[in-house]
Amino acid sequence: MRDLLLDGVRWRPTGRDEPTLDGLRLHVPGGQKVLLTGVSGSGKSTVLRALAGLLDPEAGDLEQAPTGPSRPGERGLLLQNPAHAVVGATVARDAAIGPENAALPRPEIHERVRRALDAAAVDVDGSRDPLAVSGGQQQRVALAGALALHPEAMLLDEPTSMLDPEAAATVRRAVLAASAGRTLVIADHHVEPWREHLDRIVVLGSGAQVLADGPPEEVLARRPELQETEPAPGPAPEAELRIEPGLLTVVTGASGAGKTTLLRSLAAEAGRRRGSLLLVPQDPAHFFLASTVRGELGDAADPAAAADARSLLDRAGLAHLAGANPHRLSGGEQRRLAIIAALAARPEVLLLDEPTVGLDAERRSAVLALLEEARDRGTAVVAASHDPVLVAAAGSRHHLEGTPSPAPTAASASAGATTPAPGASAEPDRRILPVPRAAHRPADALNPLMLCLIGILAAVGSYAVSTWQGGLLALLPTVLLAPLALRSVRGAVWRLTPVLLSAVSIAWTTALLGEAPALSGEAWLLGLKEACRITAFVAPGVIALTSLDVTALGDALGGRLRWPARPVVAVVAALVRAGHTGRQWEIITSTRVLRGRGGRRSPRMLAGATLALLVDSLRGAEQQALALDARGFATATRRTWALPSRFTRADLVGGAVAVLLLVWPALAQLLWASLPG
Repeated sequence: MRDLLLDGVRWRPTGRDEPTLDGLRLHVPGGQKVLLTGVSGSGKSTVLRALAGLLDPEAGDLEQAPTGPSRPGERGLLLQNPAHAVVGATVARDAAIGPENAALPRPEIHERVRRALDAAAVDVDGSRDPLAVSGGQQQRVALAGALALHPEAMLLDEPTSMLDPEAAATVRRAVLAASAGRTLVIADHHVEPWREHLDRIVVLGSGAQVLADGPPEEVLARRPELQETEPAPGPAPEAELRIEPGLLTVVTGASGAGKTTLLRSLAAEAGRRRGSLLLVPQDPAHFFLASTVRGELGDAADPAAAADARSLLDRAGLAHLAGANPHRLSGGEQRRLAIIAALAARPEVLLLDEPTVGLDAERRSAVLALLEEARDRGTAVVAASHDPVLVAAAGSRHHLEGTPSPAPTAASASAGATTPAPGASAEPDRRILPVPRAAHRPADALNPLMLCLIGILAAVGSYAVSTWQGGLLALLPTVLLAPLALRSVRGAVWRLTPVLLSAVSIAWTTALLGEAPALSGEAWLLGLKEACRITAFVAPGVIALTSLDVTALGDALGGRLRWPARPVVAVVAALVRAGHTGRQWEIITSTRVLRGRGGRRSPRMLAGATLALLVDSLRGAEQQALALDARGFATATRRTWALPSRFTRADLVGGAVAVLLLVWPALAQLLWASLPG
């Protein structure tokens, strides 16, 4: 088992004046269990990336670059935001990415996925969409993705930060069992839950300078501030959710119980009523409007507002980052910024989703003090949280019932047997299956390559259209076959509107500028012919692609056609995430409406939200690339695929349809020409 070594690493990300790692020297012997802790923004996440060998020299200035892994997945890195680690369309397929990159045989891929999902205590079916489950569930899915590669070293960034206490304990047990015989490095603000299992604690300061390093008892004796006291139990749960001026209410419940959904519903209701309400979402980057930290806190030209902003930045420990881009901050820094930006607006109601995740004890105390001040001046504060310190500070508590995570046996936690412990609930379905469909259509049975062939041959056949009459006849098969692929009238309108608008535009242009007299009857018929041609060229492909599953397309291109694996995987992962832009758009637009950037249809709001979505997409792409590389993508030389890409009898029908669309326009022309007169 190889040691992990950072020998004087210096790393300054693009856009930051000061280095995140400033000459860091850290040696982790193979098999050692180490906890990295320290104030928010001290570089813990970056240290883990450095240990994984995943610092990108093109994204900043890197000196004394560390040695990378010797095989795909040798060092399993779990990112701080689990949503960024999602690269598959389903939970099981996400866990399979690493074993696929390692070119394992298909049966072994399925077995590793099953064991990894058990070991991480993932309590949802393998067919679920990983971006549609709760943040806590995403954390477990991401952990399974790391475990599936049987890493020699596990590098985990806040692995239980978004979990309720019971689920956190379950995942900790799973991590510790799975790390037996492996190196384990965990970045966490909470020392006590890991304390008895550690060989060593490393305390980091600014620039990832090592402030303390040694056995747990020795470090804790020298730095007593790391020892957490048990908070008071807090108020008893109440049946009705209370949102009252001057009241701090905490919403608790198991991971996945619906806390985030409840906050969004409250925000949506306030939006309809035009109330003075702000929601700080679970991903604080979705809250940002400005290009600088200082700009997030309002109008600097107002002396009173400027003074208030300086005070908030000081108290949140962000004054030295006033000129930085909010999207370049660490996770904890972003969370503190979003909270003080919301407080600066002085809303009547403030909703916060997990406001203390990723914060050290000192920063958490500062945030709690700010929330209590807001409460004292009459703001109704509602926070969804698992944090017992925040619960203890609340005046009211509303608990959502949820299903606890199944506790794995010691064997399953070490990626072995999967028999549930006595009394445990039935296990979720762990199989790797095709991406489920909301509504099945006959075209779904076709291989993705056949769907592509239908679109290609239909486009080739459209060149035979030479008259408007033949063009109308050429469209007949498309009209008759469309219901076999389209799932709803609304979906059909949504997909075909751009095609029809293009056809109308071409018809108008041809009628106005074509060879016939402008806007004459002859000109309009020529325009109709061109409109039919472009519709016959595009529409069949658009309709066929309605049934296209991008994951299955990747299996077909890579597994059957043997296209280069790296571009296929990268494109499929990007398209999977692109399918969720609607959810991101809703969060971004809702936040901007609540922050007073106009109504949902105002040009100002739409322009700003579009730019924010672009920034979010670029940031997500960067993190997704990191997640893929952590799963062995960067060093993979060849690849296997978890599911085969098969052709069935349905594809024979699909082939006949493709040939029909190829030859029918020419036949239609001949048919029309043969008619009398």
